[in-house]
Amino acid sequence: MKRMFGWMLACACAMMFAACASSAQKASEGGFKTVETPASELEKYKAELAEKDIPSAVGMAVSNDEMIARTQAADEARAALAEATKTQVNRYKEQYGKNVDGKALKIWEEKANEYTQQELVGANVIRTITQFNEESGQYKIYVLVAMDPAKLAAAMQKSAEENQEFMLRAQSADMQKRMDEAAEKYKAEVQKK
Repeated sequence: MKRMFGWMLACACAMMFAACASSAQKASEGGFKTVETPASELEKYKAELAEKDIPSAVGMAVSNDEMIARTQAADEARAALAEATKTQVNRYKEQYGKNVDGKALKIWEEKANEYTQQELVGANVIRTITQFNEESGQYKIYVLVAMDPAKLAAAMQKSAEENQEFMLRAQSADMQKRMDEAAEKYKAEVQKK
């Protein structure tokens, strides 16, 4: 009985250790290894910017013409940034619009998204990684685009000013303070460039 219990305990421990293996370990056992790619490099930097409340996104494009690839990569990143800013507007709406009338909140959200989209055109390319394939003659361009949080804050402020009820609620919150701090962090990042 003791042997059987010991054997069952050993099997249970072995199964537990196998189940707890990291995904990197499991991948390496299957012949895969973890590598650093241009996309993963830019995604890490994007995560650093996100911690500073700086909206950013990564884009990639391939073309025989380097400038076309650059333009397409920046456009792809701006499209992703547009989605990210919509998400951020929704977060602010949920966080600061709890006590605001539903209609007033909807108007603010629509205006904030509209003004934010206008500001996206001026989003800056912060980092670029260029690759060239000599065999195909193609360029692969990766870009990281960031938006000045001060512009996002201004767009949200403008939409709030047009909606008096939301403006009163937003002024009592710390939304503006957070956005101003993010704008300062953005300026510091751009100056590193």
